[in-house]
Amino acid sequence: MSEPTPTRKPRLWLRLLLVFLLLIIMSGALGYKKFLQIQEQIAQGSQAPPPISVTVAEAEIAQWERRIKAIGTLVAFQGVDVTTEVSGVITSISFESGGEVKQGSLLVELDNRTETANLESARAKFNADNSQYKRLLKLKDQSFVTSNDIDTQASLVDIAEAKINVARAALEKKQIFAPFSGKLGIRQVDLGEYVAPGTNIVTLLSLDRLYLDFTLPESNFNDLIIDQLIEFRVHAYPDQTFSAKVETWNPQLDANTRNIAIRAVVDNRERLLAPGMFADTSVRSRRQMEVVTVPETAIFYNIYGEAAYVLERQPGGSEEALPDYRLAARQIDVAYRSSGLAGVNSGLKSGDIVVTSGQLKLYPSLRVAIVDDVPEYQSSSQ
Repeated sequence: MSEPTPTRKPRLWLRLLLVFLLLIIMSGALGYKKFLQIQEQIAQGSQAPPPISVTVAEAEIAQWERRIKAIGTLVAFQGVDVTTEVSGVITSISFESGGEVKQGSLLVELDNRTETANLESARAKFNADNSQYKRLLKLKDQSFVTSNDIDTQASLVDIAEAKINVARAALEKKQIFAPFSGKLGIRQVDLGEYVAPGTNIVTLLSLDRLYLDFTLPESNFNDLIIDQLIEFRVHAYPDQTFSAKVETWNPQLDANTRNIAIRAVVDNRERLLAPGMFADTSVRSRRQMEVVTVPETAIFYNIYGEAAYVLERQPGGSEEALPDYRLAARQIDVAYRSSGLAGVNSGLKSGDIVVTSGQLKLYPSLRVAIVDDVPEYQSSSQ
């Protein structure tokens, strides 16, 4: 019986060669696939990104009444410290602290017994001299007296009458009346107190109208006219605006500060304001300036200050095709903000198209498309 022929195994180097060839084929396939992916990304990167949608507005020319800021003080239209001209003991007080009084109202009365007695004495002396004068006139017709006697007695009558007036004036000084209608302050004296001439009894202020006093620099001298409207705010009512009208100003500037002292009148019948309050005033200049107005939302801030994005149309393209706009950032100088509009002194011109929304996601040279509304910007960090 013959023995079976043994199976011949491939050599080791042949198996290694086959493994090596297999690795080369797999590496080539992976490299080719990666090459195709890179080519696809390059092709996608070479395409221009779609334009960003923005809302816009056109800048327009407008005339602006420049506003001048100043700090003023409210002053009483009339205000005095009621005092006494003579000394005496207070016998009557006819007012309450903080009360309202009319002109001529009796406020305080001093002890007047001496003055009353002097007045009665002066009247008695006048009556006696006057009676003697009348008797002399009757005797004159009978030639019993001379003209010199009659003239002497007439002089005595005049002197007696003058003494009555002096005594009456002294008596009237014992009563102190309100010089004008207004509001009283805190009472400074008490019943039975002895007061000397010049003693402060109470403060009286007329508050239905107030003065607003403030100053402006010399450069604003031509900005003023009579009855010019002034708006101001006080710290007591931060959300309320009050108005006043210019009444007058000093014709001469202050020699030290070169400022103009101005006085305006404030209607205070509602009694919301009080003398001594500080007022942040805003004066409308009578000289108008030409500015460019844009919506206030068109303004944003960068490291250089206030700026706005302006749409610049790119050259080329057919008339039928949609215009190709790109962004340009302009630094601007804002003169004022009012009612949602901003007045710009420099940086923009009439007819410029400015972006009014979505500035957070914009940058210069970006392509944009004009739409009526844009979706709200969402931060990538959210």
